[in-house]
Amino acid sequence: MRSYPTDSPKAISRLLALTMIVDGHLAPSELKAMHRSGILQQVGIAEDDFDDVVRDLCEDLLATAARRCSQEVEIDVHLLDALLGELQDTTLRMAVMKAMLDIVHADSVLDTRETLLIERAFKVWSVPRLHAA
Repeated sequence: MRSYPTDSPKAISRLLALTMIVDGHLAPSELKAMHRSGILQQVGIAEDDFDDVVRDLCEDLLATAARRCSQEVEIDVHLLDALLGELQDTTLRMAVMKAMLDIVHADSVLDTRETLLIERAFKVWSVPRLHAA
């Protein structure tokens, strides 16, 4: 899997693309929801650049697939953590999380794989709380 610079438009694009395809298909309503969210404009991602990242993600997933014969691609939790870790800026994380939530709710079906992705993002991106002494 290729890596992208921290907080880069490509790192953001890949997470949005992953959110759309994690359930095994890209629903037109999910793509529309992403566009309606305005996240691409907000972070300066051109349509063509987003499309390139989607293609690259699919190629990378197929190249590293552990269960190709089952026609499902599993993403190792360590790989997912690394992809999520490419976003460090808290403001970007919040904007991307909102767009991810818009995407997974767009087709009115919350797939288990979508839920796992969102839960993992919340876990990786959570800020540890300081306990009062």
